[in-house]
Amino acid sequence: MEEITPEQKAYLATFAGRRDAALLEISNLQIAKEKLEKSNKEIAESYSDTEARMNQVIGRIEELKKKELELPTLISKEVAQLEARKTCLETEIMNLTKLVEVLTSQKASLEKDVSSALATFTAIKDEAISLDSVVDHVVRVSKNNVTIVEDLVANLAKSLEEIIDVNKKNVFETNLVVDKLPRMLVELQKHGLIKKL
Repeated sequence: MEEITPEQKAYLATFAGRRDAALLEISNLQIAKEKLEKSNKEIAESYSDTEARMNQVIGRIEELKKKELELPTLISKEVAQLEARKTCLETEIMNLTKLVEVLTSQKASLEKDVSSALATFTAIKDEAISLDSVVDHVVRVSKNNVTIVEDLVANLAKSLEEIIDVNKKNVFETNLVVDKLPRMLVELQKHGLIKKL
């Protein structure tokens, strides 16, 4: 086997150094490439999102333009309706103003009537207070009379019960006598104490 010369060793060392440097650079470039690819993907997604939003905004702008074109027609309709309503309200205000004038005169008349009615009420109230005391006296006397009548009715009921009891007893005894009398008459005739009828 042939030995490697010092020049070859120096060359190999230089070559290994260059190779390691190249590999390090390749590794760094690979990492940079991956970062760039990731960043590129994010930018692409962001661009797609931005484009979608932009399309939505464009769509909204188109809708707003359509509505803006419809706006004068809507405003003129609304103004016409408001003017009609205004005319109605002005007519109602005129009618209500006239009604207020009529009601004001009626109010004065009613205030006069109420004042008169209050005077009458005061007089009637005074009479009612006086009548109240009379009614109170009558009620007290009536309560006393009710008590007396209740006592009389209770006594009368008791007396009637006693009379009814006596009558019941007399009827019972009379029935006994009437029941026994024919037999007694037969017995008396048998013994000759009375003559045959």
